[in-house]
Amino acid sequence: MPTEKEIHDFIINRPHVFILGAGATIAAIPNGDKNGKKCSVMNNFLSEMGLTELLKDVELDTDSSNLEDIYSELDGRPECQDIKIALENKIVTNFSQFELPEQPTIYDYLILSLRSKDFIFSFNWDDLLIQAYNRVCKITKDLPQLVFLHGNIGVGVCDQCGAIQAYNNIRCYKCRNYSMHRPKLLFPVKKKNYNSDPYISNAWNGFLEIIKQASILTIFGYSAPKTDVEAIKAMQSAFSSTFRRFDHVEIIDIKSESELIDTWSDFLAATNYHVKVCSNLLDSLIGEFPRRSVEGYYKRNYSSWWGASNVQLKLCNDFNCLAEIVEPLISNESNGNFNVI
Repeated sequence: MPTEKEIHDFIINRPHVFILGAGATIAAIPNGDKNGKKCSVMNNFLSEMGLTELLKDVELDTDSSNLEDIYSELDGRPECQDIKIALENKIVTNFSQFELPEQPTIYDYLILSLRSKDFIFSFNWDDLLIQAYNRVCKITKDLPQLVFLHGNIGVGVCDQCGAIQAYNNIRCYKCRNYSMHRPKLLFPVKKKNYNSDPYISNAWNGFLEIIKQASILTIFGYSAPKTDVEAIKAMQSAFSSTFRRFDHVEIIDIKSESELIDTWSDFLAATNYHVKVCSNLLDSLIGEFPRRSVEGYYKRNYSSWWGASNVQLKLCNDFNCLAEIVEPLISNESNGNFNVI
């Protein structure tokens, strides 16, 4: 039987990992972005994004409205390659138009509520997460690492040295080269060969290692679509490969709890069903314990503590309000104090 100190060290010294799907971006801009532009999930993507005109002269065999199914068919038809490329370019143009509203969003709360030991892995193409990072880094530089498992329109790879950076950088920060490219965004469903793109391949290799180490895994707005079935199998295998009985899974989604538990049952079984389901980020562990989620989880579940954190997230209309919430925590961190307040 492990001692209390062994349990403490085992939990505290490991990261909180978030997995984001399209539902997270929709939650970040529920009423649209700064200009009222709304995001869409894969189903009905083309119609909701106003891109159906591209396919007006194509007779599709698939009756699916899912973007990945349509893209896969175009990829497999030699006569449709120009349309496929046009679709890829339109998607980049479309997502490049998104701008965060002036006031703090769920993405701002999320990034500011984690630390550099933590990770956010996103399946989303929009760069709203990067925009939020660039805003809250003015409050603290101790922020989580961002990784984009399906590429991202805001991520650039230097053509000369391979350094990863913001795509809108004029020059590579490392070798000063002017030329860079975006990682591949779309892959055909039937041959999702992530190894064909070095950035995506490295992102997935790192992801599968990191989720083995997570104390807390939070799945936010990710539906585990059938088009990602092989990737999900790899995720489940990696997550279940280590001892997880002290660990915790959170699911943030608007679907019913029973449906979500059924979808993620293979992950939950590894933790002996240590799971919390909520529909709002502010009701999750980082809502109650911003920047102290792992510490708060340990204190609540393994130290017989039933108190409440004095620092909790709340809706803010400006960044001064948000900075004031986390200021006591950041101040303590500068002195090496990461205790729950």
